[in-house]
Amino acid sequence: MLDTSQRQRTTGAPVIDRLNRAWMVAGIAGFAILGATLRPSFDDLASAAVTVIPLLPLPFLVVALRRNGGSDGQRWLDIATVASIAVWSVVVFGEERWVAMTWVLYGLSFSVRGIAALLLATAVTAIWMISLLVGDPEPWRLLIPVAAFAAGAIIWATLTRSATETVELTELVEQLRATREELATTEREKGVLEERARFAGEIHDTLAQGFTSIVVLSRSVQRSGDWRDGIGRIEEVASDNLQAARRLVAAIGPAELDSSSLPAALEDHVTNAAPATTTEFDVVGSPEPLGAAADVALLRALQESILNVRTHSQASSVHVTLSYLDDRVVLDVVDDGVGFTPGDVADRGDVTGGQGLRAVRQRIESLGGTVEVETAADDGTAVSVQLPIGAP
Repeated sequence: MLDTSQRQRTTGAPVIDRLNRAWMVAGIAGFAILGATLRPSFDDLASAAVTVIPLLPLPFLVVALRRNGGSDGQRWLDIATVASIAVWSVVVFGEERWVAMTWVLYGLSFSVRGIAALLLATAVTAIWMISLLVGDPEPWRLLIPVAAFAAGAIIWATLTRSATETVELTELVEQLRATREELATTEREKGVLEERARFAGEIHDTLAQGFTSIVVLSRSVQRSGDWRDGIGRIEEVASDNLQAARRLVAAIGPAELDSSSLPAALEDHVTNAAPATTTEFDVVGSPEPLGAAADVALLRALQESILNVRTHSQASSVHVTLSYLDDRVVLDVVDDGVGFTPGDVADRGDVTGGQGLRAVRQRIESLGGTVEVETAADDGTAVSVQLPIGAP
């Protein structure tokens, strides 16, 4: 019947669905109102036909309206359009006021897909012109259908192109978002593999060799019998190994980031580790990949801040905010605890806290970022960590 097999890219465009719905509502109203007000009568067969015929497209229009936007909505819209034009072609010659329905029929015609839209609109124009000729009109009135067809064709072409561009842009944005997520996942996986390889080498070069030395020293002591000197040397090697192990533990990447994004890992830690009766976590801006080193640094900063809240602050609430700004990412951890006076903790290794916060500061500053702490006795503590976007 109609070329409905051609699926244009405008399928599913919200603006097109809404416009089609408007034409169908107008068609239902037009056929119902004009059919009920123009000589409704059942006195004889001819008058009954004139009364009933205008109502024939209504079931098709109602079904098409209910299924608009669905899998078979376009097929029903095509059927309703053809039925409406066919019925109108009959009644317009008996009553000139049916010409008022032409603007609705143009809208329905241009809702059909492919070249069929132009063919149906042309048919409406031709029938309109013929009905005018039958009524012996003035010649200039024939220009009205031609102008209406031209205006409808221009509007139809404009809307179709706009809808197509909108759908293409939406698809492009979705593809770009999917590509960014895929790149972030690939980068994270690559970073994990590189870290594992590096730590395997570190363990081999430090711990494994140290343990081998301990075994060799132990056997040597057993052969020589010099226990005092031998035990001292074994203790020295074991102590070096212990320091190496601590350095590896401090440098290893957190497991929380292996399968989660940075915002998800931070939120999980706030939920599970914060001791406060009230915890809040907010993300401001649009998250974007920061790199493995930056992710680890921010997670370690949060872990240290939450540890300090749990250990020292006696806070009843803690609020964590991760903000993605134009050129930097900011992590703020604010609690309502007892706070502290910076000079009172100077003996812990840093004017703003202990060794943990010092390690956090060193890690953040190595990536070009900053750590700021605002606190006072009985006035809570606010830790703000900033890293530039694109930090390695």
